[in-house]
Amino acid sequence: MKLTVLGKYGPYPAAGGATSSYLVRGENSFIVLDFGSGALGRLSELANVKEARAIVLSHLHYDHICDLLPLSYLLKASGVTLDLVMPLTDCPQRKLIEGLDGFNIVPVCESMRVGEFTLDFTKMRHTLESYSVRTECCGRSLFYSGDTAFCDELVHAAEGSDLMLLDCGKAENAAAAHLSAGEAVFLSGTLGIPAIATHLNPDLKYSISGGKVVLAEERRTYNV
Repeated sequence: MKLTVLGKYGPYPAAGGATSSYLVRGENSFIVLDFGSGALGRLSELANVKEARAIVLSHLHYDHICDLLPLSYLLKASGVTLDLVMPLTDCPQRKLIEGLDGFNIVPVCESMRVGEFTLDFTKMRHTLESYSVRTECCGRSLFYSGDTAFCDELVHAAEGSDLMLLDCGKAENAAAAHLSAGEAVFLSGTLGIPAIATHLNPDLKYSISGGKVVLAEERRTYNV
């Protein structure tokens, strides 16, 4: 299984960047985790978006969903429908998505099979209903935190994975409902699992020393 970072920023991109979106390839197919600003153009450099097995949304904040809008135009023009796995949160974003062409909406459940991928969801702690996504394929496991504050649910859901992709959207000791880079290093060290720090706030300066945590690089592909 391989992970390519399409967009690493949140809640808005740095110049030339994109917000949260991640291409996950298995042996014969691919899915996309979240679909923020810039995701469609980045994904189109690497794959035929119409062949995605599914797009999976951790939650419905705009920086994780906004390129669904132009994607809807593409799908309608092509006569293609894609599965869109998402929480059915009662919010304006849900109503917006339900009005788009080209998507077959599949509600998040605790565990589901999507082609060759097994997806396990755990509710996290954020300002909007948000889930971590554990993706298993080819005997490997990728844990994606979605957006969340540090919590027991995060620790338990990540245990035993081979690679973690962690929201690091807040400054150290800030009160925001995100992880900090320091918390990502702590989690990685506690569980003994390497991690990629993502959902990076463009207004923060990140410095990670020691441990098995690296800052995400857009357009880079990582082995899981």
